[in-house]
Amino acid sequence: MADSTDQVTDHVVESRTALVRFARMRPLTLFFLLTYAWTWTLWLGVGSLMPDDKAESYGELLVITGAFGPTVASLITRWLADRDLKICRVWTGWSSLATGLAFGLGAFFVVTVLTPSAAIAKAPVSALHWSSLLHWSTYAFNYSTLLGGPVPEEPGWRGFALPRLQERYGPVWATLILGPLWAAWHLPLFQIKGWSSANPWQFLLILVGVAFLLTAAANISKFTVVVAIVLHAFFNTSSGLGNALTPGLPRRANEMMIYTFVVFIGGVVVGLAALWVHGKKPTLQSSNQVTQRPFGR
Repeated sequence: MADSTDQVTDHVVESRTALVRFARMRPLTLFFLLTYAWTWTLWLGVGSLMPDDKAESYGELLVITGAFGPTVASLITRWLADRDLKICRVWTGWSSLATGLAFGLGAFFVVTVLTPSAAIAKAPVSALHWSSLLHWSTYAFNYSTLLGGPVPEEPGWRGFALPRLQERYGPVWATLILGPLWAAWHLPLFQIKGWSSANPWQFLLILVGVAFLLTAAANISKFTVVVAIVLHAFFNTSSGLGNALTPGLPRRANEMMIYTFVVFIGGVVVGLAALWVHGKKPTLQSSNQVTQRPFGR
Protein backbone atom coordinates (compact mmCIF):
# COMPACT_ATOMS: atom_id res chain seq x y z
CA MET A 1 0.00 0.00 0.00
CA ALA A 2 2.82 2.34 0.94
CA ASP A 3 4.62 1.53 -2.32
CA SER A 4 1.58 2.44 -4.43
CA THR A 5 1.16 5.69 -2.52
CA ASP A 6 4.81 6.52 -3.10
CA GLN A 7 4.43 5.76 -6.80
CA VAL A 8 1.44 8.11 -7.09
CA THR A 9 3.33 10.81 -5.21
CA ASP A 10 6.36 10.38 -7.45
CA HIS A 11 4.15 10.59 -10.55
CA VAL A 12 2.54 13.82 -9.32
CA VAL A 13 5.95 15.33 -8.56
CA GLU A 14 7.27 14.33 -12.00
CA SER A 15 4.21 15.79 -13.73
CA ARG A 16 4.54 19.02 -11.79
CA THR A 17 8.24 19.21 -12.57
CA ALA A 18 7.57 18.63 -16.27
CA LEU A 19 4.93 21.38 -16.32
CA VAL A 20 7.28 23.82 -14.58
CA ARG A 21 10.01 22.94 -17.05
CA PHE A 22 7.63 23.49 -19.95
CA ALA A 23 6.52 26.83 -18.52
CA ARG A 24 10.12 27.96 -18.29
CA MET A 25 11.14 26.73 -21.75
CA ARG A 26 7.93 27.53 -23.68
CA PRO A 27 6.04 30.19 -21.71
CA LEU A 28 4.21 31.62 -24.71
CA THR A 29 3.13 28.21 -25.96
CA LEU A 30 1.75 27.36 -22.53
CA PHE A 31 0.10 30.77 -22.30
CA PHE A 32 -1.79 30.34 -25.58
CA LEU A 33 -2.79 26.75 -24.77
CA LEU A 34 -4.16 27.75 -21.36
CA THR A 35 -5.88 30.83 -22.80
CA TYR A 36 -7.79 28.81 -25.36
CA ALA A 37 -8.50 25.97 -22.92
CA TRP A 38 -9.99 28.29 -20.27
CA THR A 39 -12.05 30.40 -22.66
CA TRP A 40 -13.31 27.79 -25.09
CA THR A 41 -14.32 25.46 -22.26
CA LEU A 42 -16.63 28.21 -21.01
CA TRP A 43 -17.72 29.62 -24.36
CA LEU A 44 -18.44 26.51 -26.41
CA GLY A 45 -22.18 25.99 -26.27
CA VAL A 46 -22.92 29.41 -24.79
CA GLY A 47 -24.88 30.32 -27.92
CA SER A 48 -27.60 27.84 -26.95
CA LEU A 49 -28.15 29.70 -23.67
CA MET A 50 -28.43 33.26 -24.97
CA PRO A 51 -31.82 33.03 -26.79
CA ASP A 52 -33.42 31.65 -23.60
CA ASP A 53 -34.45 34.55 -21.34
CA LYS A 54 -34.08 32.42 -18.21
CA ALA A 55 -30.63 31.19 -19.17
CA GLU A 56 -29.37 34.43 -20.74
CA SER A 57 -27.88 35.73 -17.48
CA TYR A 58 -25.90 32.48 -17.15
CA GLY A 59 -24.71 32.88 -20.73
CA GLU A 60 -23.51 36.43 -20.06
CA LEU A 61 -21.71 35.25 -16.94
CA LEU A 62 -19.95 32.52 -18.93
CA VAL A 63 -18.94 35.05 -21.61
CA ILE A 64 -17.43 37.44 -19.06
CA THR A 65 -15.73 34.66 -17.11
CA GLY A 66 -14.34 33.17 -20.31
CA ALA A 67 -12.96 36.56 -21.31
CA PHE A 68 -10.51 36.33 -18.39
CA GLY A 69 -8.72 33.47 -20.18
CA PRO A 70 -5.65 35.50 -21.28
CA THR A 71 -5.12 36.99 -17.82
CA VAL A 72 -5.66 33.70 -15.99
CA ALA A 73 -3.31 31.94 -18.41
CA SER A 74 -0.59 34.54 -17.95
CA LEU A 75 -0.87 34.33 -14.15
CA ILE A 76 -0.58 30.53 -14.20
CA THR A 77 2.32 30.57 -16.66
CA ARG A 78 4.21 33.22 -14.74
CA TRP A 79 3.70 31.44 -11.42
CA LEU A 80 4.90 28.10 -12.77
CA ALA A 81 7.95 29.63 -14.44
CA ASP A 82 9.01 32.28 -11.93
CA ARG A 83 6.91 31.83 -8.78
CA ASP A 84 5.56 35.39 -8.96
CA LEU A 85 2.57 37.08 -10.58
CA LYS A 86 4.30 39.93 -12.40
CA ILE A 87 2.55 39.52 -15.73
CA CYS A 88 2.47 43.10 -17.00
CA ARG A 89 3.47 46.68 -16.43
CA VAL A 90 0.74 48.75 -14.81
CA TRP A 91 2.59 52.03 -14.47
CA THR A 92 5.46 53.47 -16.53
CA GLY A 93 5.09 57.17 -15.72
CA TRP A 94 2.80 60.06 -16.61
CA SER A 95 4.69 60.99 -19.76
CA SER A 96 4.48 57.55 -21.39
CA LEU A 97 0.85 57.18 -20.29
CA ALA A 98 -0.15 60.56 -21.76
CA THR A 99 1.81 60.01 -24.98
CA GLY A 100 0.42 56.50 -25.47
CA LEU A 101 -3.16 57.64 -24.87
CA ALA A 102 -2.81 60.70 -27.07
CA PHE A 103 -1.52 58.68 -29.99
CA GLY A 104 -3.85 55.75 -29.37
CA LEU A 105 -7.10 57.66 -28.98
CA GLY A 106 -6.31 59.86 -31.99
CA ALA A 107 -5.32 56.88 -34.15
CA PHE A 108 -8.31 54.80 -33.11
CA PHE A 109 -10.69 57.67 -33.77
CA VAL A 110 -9.29 58.27 -37.26
CA VAL A 111 -8.98 54.60 -38.23
CA THR A 112 -12.07 53.04 -36.62
CA VAL A 113 -14.55 55.96 -36.57
CA LEU A 114 -13.81 58.89 -38.88
CA THR A 115 -12.38 57.16 -41.96
CA PRO A 116 -14.96 54.33 -42.09
CA SER A 117 -17.80 56.83 -41.58
CA ALA A 118 -16.49 59.03 -44.39
CA ALA A 119 -16.03 56.01 -46.66
CA ILE A 120 -19.48 54.56 -45.99
CA ALA A 121 -21.53 57.78 -46.13
CA LYS A 122 -22.32 59.24 -49.55
CA ALA A 123 -21.67 62.72 -48.24
CA PRO A 124 -18.74 65.06 -47.56
CA VAL A 125 -16.97 64.87 -44.21
CA SER A 126 -18.49 68.22 -43.27
CA ALA A 127 -21.96 66.64 -43.48
CA LEU A 128 -21.21 64.16 -40.69
CA HIS A 129 -23.07 64.84 -37.44
CA TRP A 130 -20.09 66.07 -35.44
CA SER A 131 -22.24 67.52 -32.66
CA SER A 132 -23.31 64.00 -31.68
CA LEU A 133 -19.81 63.45 -30.25
CA LEU A 134 -20.55 66.05 -27.59
CA HIS A 135 -23.31 63.94 -26.02
CA TRP A 136 -22.26 61.44 -23.34
CA SER A 137 -24.99 59.00 -24.40
CA THR A 138 -23.23 58.58 -27.75
CA TYR A 139 -20.42 56.65 -26.08
CA ALA A 140 -22.72 54.00 -24.57
CA PHE A 141 -20.32 53.39 -21.69
CA ASN A 142 -21.44 50.63 -19.29
CA TYR A 143 -20.01 47.69 -17.37
CA SER A 144 -19.54 45.62 -20.52
CA THR A 145 -17.36 48.31 -22.10
CA LEU A 146 -14.57 47.27 -19.71
CA LEU A 147 -15.61 43.81 -18.50
CA GLY A 148 -16.60 42.72 -22.00
CA GLY A 149 -12.98 42.51 -23.07
CA PRO A 150 -10.47 45.20 -22.07
CA VAL A 151 -9.94 44.39 -18.38
CA PRO A 152 -10.14 40.58 -18.65
CA GLU A 153 -8.06 40.33 -21.84
CA GLU A 154 -5.39 43.01 -22.05
CA PRO A 155 -3.15 42.01 -19.10
CA GLY A 156 -2.68 38.76 -21.02
CA TRP A 157 -2.63 39.86 -24.67
CA ARG A 158 -0.73 43.14 -24.62
CA GLY A 159 0.61 42.92 -21.07
CA PHE A 160 2.13 39.43 -21.09
CA ALA A 161 2.24 38.03 -24.64
CA LEU A 162 3.06 41.02 -26.85
CA PRO A 163 6.30 42.17 -25.19
CA ARG A 164 7.63 38.60 -25.09
CA LEU A 165 6.73 38.00 -28.72
CA GLN A 166 8.28 41.32 -29.68
CA GLU A 167 11.51 40.53 -27.85
CA ARG A 168 11.92 37.45 -29.99
CA TYR A 169 10.36 38.37 -33.33
CA GLY A 170 10.18 42.16 -33.47
CA PRO A 171 6.97 44.26 -33.51
CA VAL A 172 5.71 43.27 -36.97
CA TRP A 173 5.93 39.50 -36.60
CA ALA A 174 4.75 39.76 -33.00
CA THR A 175 1.60 41.50 -34.21
CA LEU A 176 1.11 39.12 -37.13
CA ILE A 177 1.27 36.22 -34.66
CA LEU A 178 -0.83 37.74 -31.89
CA GLY A 179 -3.50 39.37 -34.07
CA PRO A 180 -4.81 36.16 -35.71
CA LEU A 181 -4.58 34.24 -32.43
CA TRP A 182 -6.56 37.00 -30.73
CA ALA A 183 -9.18 36.91 -33.49
CA ALA A 184 -9.47 33.10 -33.57
CA TRP A 185 -9.90 33.05 -29.78
CA HIS A 186 -13.29 34.77 -30.31
CA LEU A 187 -14.64 32.08 -32.67
CA PRO A 188 -17.07 30.45 -30.17
CA LEU A 189 -18.84 33.81 -29.76
CA PHE A 190 -20.04 33.64 -33.36
CA GLN A 191 -22.57 31.08 -32.06
CA ILE A 192 -24.39 33.98 -30.41
CA LYS A 193 -26.87 35.49 -32.83
CA GLY A 194 -26.07 39.13 -33.48
CA TRP A 195 -22.81 39.10 -31.55
CA SER A 196 -20.97 40.59 -34.53
CA SER A 197 -22.10 41.99 -37.85
CA ALA A 198 -18.80 40.83 -39.37
CA ASN A 199 -18.17 37.30 -40.57
CA PRO A 200 -15.11 35.47 -39.17
CA TRP A 201 -12.82 36.48 -42.07
CA GLN A 202 -13.82 40.12 -41.81
CA PHE A 203 -13.39 39.95 -38.05
CA LEU A 204 -9.87 38.59 -38.53
CA LEU A 205 -8.84 41.47 -40.80
CA ILE A 206 -10.38 44.04 -38.47
CA LEU A 207 -8.56 42.71 -35.43
CA VAL A 208 -5.24 42.50 -37.26
CA GLY A 209 -5.58 46.19 -38.13
CA VAL A 210 -6.52 47.01 -34.55
CA ALA A 211 -3.64 44.87 -33.27
CA PHE A 212 -1.13 47.01 -35.17
CA LEU A 213 -2.55 50.15 -33.53
CA LEU A 214 -2.35 48.49 -30.11
CA THR A 215 1.23 47.36 -30.73
CA ALA A 216 2.26 50.90 -31.63
CA ALA A 217 0.48 52.38 -28.61
CA ALA A 218 2.02 49.74 -26.34
CA ASN A 219 5.52 50.63 -27.50
CA ILE A 220 4.92 54.35 -27.19
CA SER A 221 3.58 53.92 -23.65
CA LYS A 222 6.39 51.54 -22.65
CA PHE A 223 3.87 48.69 -22.41
CA THR A 224 1.71 50.06 -19.63
CA VAL A 225 -1.39 47.88 -19.71
CA VAL A 226 -3.61 50.85 -18.80
CA VAL A 227 -3.24 52.22 -22.34
CA ALA A 228 -4.18 48.90 -23.92
CA ILE A 229 -7.27 48.65 -21.70
CA VAL A 230 -8.45 52.18 -22.52
CA LEU A 231 -7.91 51.76 -26.26
CA HIS A 232 -9.62 48.37 -26.32
CA ALA A 233 -12.57 49.97 -24.52
CA PHE A 234 -12.64 52.79 -27.07
CA PHE A 235 -12.67 50.26 -29.90
CA ASN A 236 -15.64 48.52 -28.27
CA THR A 237 -17.61 51.79 -28.52
CA SER A 238 -16.29 52.87 -31.95
CA SER A 239 -19.14 51.36 -33.98
CA GLY A 240 -21.63 53.37 -31.93
CA LEU A 241 -19.64 56.53 -32.56
CA GLY A 242 -19.59 55.81 -36.28
CA ASN A 243 -23.35 55.30 -36.33
CA ALA A 244 -23.83 58.58 -34.43
CA LEU A 245 -21.90 60.44 -37.13
CA THR A 246 -23.96 59.14 -40.05
CA PRO A 247 -27.71 58.97 -39.20
CA GLY A 248 -29.94 60.03 -42.08
CA LEU A 249 -27.06 60.19 -44.56
CA PRO A 250 -27.14 58.06 -47.74
CA ARG A 251 -24.89 55.04 -47.33
CA ARG A 252 -22.96 52.87 -49.74
CA ALA A 253 -23.67 49.20 -50.26
CA ASN A 254 -21.44 46.55 -48.65
CA GLU A 255 -20.88 48.64 -45.52
CA MET A 256 -19.23 45.84 -43.57
CA MET A 257 -16.78 45.12 -46.36
CA ILE A 258 -15.84 48.80 -46.60
CA TYR A 259 -15.42 49.04 -42.83
CA THR A 260 -13.28 45.89 -42.78
CA PHE A 261 -10.76 47.03 -45.37
CA VAL A 262 -10.60 50.60 -44.08
CA VAL A 263 -9.79 49.44 -40.55
CA PHE A 264 -7.40 46.73 -41.73
CA ILE A 265 -5.43 48.94 -44.12
CA GLY A 266 -5.62 52.02 -41.90
CA GLY A 267 -4.58 50.12 -38.79
CA VAL A 268 -1.61 48.47 -40.48
CA VAL A 269 -0.39 51.69 -42.14
CA VAL A 270 -0.82 53.94 -39.11
CA GLY A 271 0.59 51.32 -36.75
CA LEU A 272 3.68 50.71 -38.86
CA ALA A 273 4.24 54.45 -39.35
CA ALA A 274 3.99 55.06 -35.60
CA LEU A 275 6.44 52.25 -34.87
CA TRP A 276 8.85 53.73 -37.41
CA VAL A 277 8.62 57.21 -35.92
CA HIS A 278 8.97 55.81 -32.41
CA GLY A 279 12.18 54.06 -33.38
CA LYS A 280 10.92 50.46 -33.55
CA LYS A 281 11.66 50.15 -37.25
CA PRO A 282 9.23 47.59 -38.67
CA THR A 283 10.90 44.57 -40.21
CA LEU A 284 9.78 41.10 -41.18
CA GLN A 285 13.14 39.69 -40.14
CA SER A 286 12.86 37.94 -36.79
CA SER A 287 15.50 38.27 -34.13
CA ASN A 288 16.86 35.03 -32.70
CA GLN A 289 19.12 36.76 -30.23
CA VAL A 290 17.83 38.91 -27.41
CA THR A 291 20.37 41.11 -25.70
CA GLN A 292 17.97 42.35 -23.03
CA ARG A 293 15.01 40.62 -21.45
CA PRO A 294 13.24 43.33 -19.41
CA PHE A 295 10.07 41.25 -19.30
CA GLY A 296 11.70 38.01 -18.18
CA ARG A 297 10.87 34.81 -19.96
